[in-house]
Amino acid sequence: MSFTTIKDRIWVFYDAGAAWLAQRPLSVRKLGYSVFGLVLWIAYIVPRSRVRVTMMALAAHVGVGSPIRLFRKYVQGFTRGLDRIEQVRHGRTDAIDAMLDIPQKQELDHLLQHGGVLMLVPHAHATLAMGRGLSRHYPYLALVRSTANKRRAASELDIYRNLGCAFLDIQSESPTTVARRVLKALKNGQLVVAIADRLRDAPPLHHPVDQVNDLVRARSFGADVGVPGWPARFAQKARVPIVPATITQTATSISLEIGSPVTPSTDLIGTTQDWLTELERIIKSAPHEWTFALDRHWSKALLGSGDKD
Repeated sequence: MSFTTIKDRIWVFYDAGAAWLAQRPLSVRKLGYSVFGLVLWIAYIVPRSRVRVTMMALAAHVGVGSPIRLFRKYVQGFTRGLDRIEQVRHGRTDAIDAMLDIPQKQELDHLLQHGGVLMLVPHAHATLAMGRGLSRHYPYLALVRSTANKRRAASELDIYRNLGCAFLDIQSESPTTVARRVLKALKNGQLVVAIADRLRDAPPLHHPVDQVNDLVRARSFGADVGVPGWPARFAQKARVPIVPATITQTATSISLEIGSPVTPSTDLIGTTQDWLTELERIIKSAPHEWTFALDRHWSKALLGSGDKD
């Protein structure tokens, strides 16, 4: 069973009572969300579990001795992040607004003083909740991609509307519209934030750039993968840095952890590899917060079964 299927099935059972649960005290919400943690644990312990072997592979990649301990922190982060996403979705944002900490804010401010910034973040447990807090610090454009599941897509739209920033659904807009709005924002000195860890199969070695599907062959976690080429192209065209970042959380805070800026060049493959390498580095600093570790494409990469030719 794929991670996407697991998420969709969890959502069907959850969505009916989500509005009620979002308005309950934290202790009640924790109890409610623990059900979904239980589902994840069941997925971990079943025979021939893809979840378990993926978590074992991730633990090996990041040098964590105990996959079980890593997964325990993953489940805790997943349920904590789900609670915070639902608080945003249902408009209960006061507490979320105050949670965000940006340790490298001075560096980000410096970059924005000199022009636009393209920030690339992974699917972390608190990515969307971070987006709400970020809008309290900066006006920015969020690039989002609605899911194919219509029920989840409608719920996601409620979240995006409550982020407090401009957003663009790249799933429903034409590539021309997306390019025009993103380049305009960057050239006007704005912050553009996009989730950038969505993988596809790597283009072949003899043809590493797939222009039709906008994929570039790169390497991450020791595997050949296909990643979007638009961040490198847009950043180079707008002459702005690419800033990989990730999101961590505690019981009382959400932190936006910013990596080293990548200066784009006309070398599409080189720039893409540079930002992906930096994104991988900061993901490794808090692997338990990386929701997409269990995505089927990343699972394939982590297990070392990515394309080799």
